[in-house]
Amino acid sequence: MHSMRGFTLLEFIVVLTISMLLITIAIPGFQQLIFNNRLTSVASRIQNSLLFARNQSVNYLNYVTVCPLENNICSNNWIKGIDVFLDSNKNGHFNNTEVLLKKGEPFNSNDKLAFPANRITFTPDGQITNNATTFRYCTNDKRIGVSIAFSGRTKIISGDTFTNCD
Repeated sequence: MHSMRGFTLLEFIVVLTISMLLITIAIPGFQQLIFNNRLTSVASRIQNSLLFARNQSVNYLNYVTVCPLENNICSNNWIKGIDVFLDSNKNGHFNNTEVLLKKGEPFNSNDKLAFPANRITFTPDGQITNNATTFRYCTNDKRIGVSIAFSGRTKIISGDTFTNCD
């Protein structure tokens, strides 16, 4: 007589039921993990653009501006992406004599990215010409920020330190 190998229908149903319960419990937590990682990734992207601009201002011994460029002029539409360029004349316009150092990728258009000015300009010694302030990134009910000090140093901050992105 041959012995049969495999699972019975009852064993299969029990394993399937346990698997469905585990998945039902795990998926909401996993979605929250993905969401938090996306926020951290965006904040790191903003911080990296600012660090890159500060580094370039010191390396080139020149003024470097960070802003969202629209028609070669700095705008307040930060969600379109963060561009970095040499701004020798410090006017916030990207001229044909200046060098575009980094073209920014747009952020998620359903989110908000707010900053109180239309640009940040780093001096040749790495400081900023603006006052110390914060980028605020909001998506649904979650927030994260990147603060920039007058010295040009940046740090990622919790969204609990501000109420909205308006």
